[in-house]
Amino acid sequence: MTAPRLAILGPAPPDRGGIARETSLLAHALGAGGPVSYFTFSRPYPRWLDPRRFADFSDAGPSPATPILDWRSPVSWRRTAAAVAESGSTALIVPWWIAFWGLPDRAVLRRLARLRPGTARVLICHNVDDHEATALHRFLALGAFLSADAFFVHSEEARKRLATLVPGRPAVIHPLPAAESAAPSRDDARRRLGVPGPLVLFLGLVRQYKGVDVLLEAAPRISRVTGARVAIVGESFPDAADLEKRLSAAAARGEILRRDAYVPEAEMDDWLAACDVLVLPYRKIAGSAIAARALAARRPMAASRVGSLVETVVPGETGELFESGDAAGLAAAVETILARGAERYAPGLARAAGLATWDSYARALRALAASISSRTDT
Repeated sequence: MTAPRLAILGPAPPDRGGIARETSLLAHALGAGGPVSYFTFSRPYPRWLDPRRFADFSDAGPSPATPILDWRSPVSWRRTAAAVAESGSTALIVPWWIAFWGLPDRAVLRRLARLRPGTARVLICHNVDDHEATALHRFLALGAFLSADAFFVHSEEARKRLATLVPGRPAVIHPLPAAESAAPSRDDARRRLGVPGPLVLFLGLVRQYKGVDVLLEAAPRISRVTGARVAIVGESFPDAADLEKRLSAAAARGEILRRDAYVPEAEMDDWLAACDVLVLPYRKIAGSAIAARALAARRPMAASRVGSLVETVVPGETGELFESGDAAGLAAAVETILARGAERYAPGLARAAGLATWDSYARALRALAASISSRTDT
């Protein structure tokens, strides 16, 4: 018996954002269990929403999705709902991470409910609240949430938050998957990057909510006590302009290894292979794709005790935790990991990566969609 068709509406390559990468991986994983229709955006984000400076990159490849949804065209919202209905899909899966998509997503979900009432509408909530949420953000998000039948989330914290906003609707928890790949050798990665000694790494976009300033404060102690270099690798967003000045000064003094640029996939793999500890000093987070990549690379993490990191980073097994904003606690967590060595964490990292796979993620999502579809058909 052929598995039911599913539809996805979300970002896709050549958008180089993490959500686009994860949605593309999801489409591939779901496709192994049955047919999938993948729809994406036909117009780039407005510049004020996506102010990344490094727009030219060579590793995205062609888009695997059909461009159809234009964020500023209500006609395209109706067209998108019609395309999903015509695809015969039993469920529409929509990644959610920012309130900017509140009106288009709400319109698509509500029109789809009228055109094809039996189609389940599932939001994958990478974030429930925007990182800098205002009353308007919360209003726009609530409209989309109320238009969904069920939610797929990455932490208990996210599930509880949705239960207060839209009580009574199903929400399934599954950690972000650790995408396994052929990792470069540690020696080769370090040679390419020019980092021969112990390395403590922050990887990803530099933004205020990510707490990079806490790592910057902790860096002198880390270097003094452990002899490790601290690298901060990733493009700086405008909201971190003041922090970037501090980072540039620290880099000039040799205290920080700073790479302010778009980091292609292959280079990200190199940094993960080369490092001894990945630091996640976030002040708030729902789910972290960088943490999932650390699991896949078998790299222990020093992480703040927020969001899904509390579930991903198990002290003594996959890394160590510290209180958000605590530079001394961050330094102590890094020192503990370096003193214990990677071997201590290897079994726990392998075990966690084995539980958080794209196959299990896709199966759990298909099961949720099937349960909602069967309920709406009765």
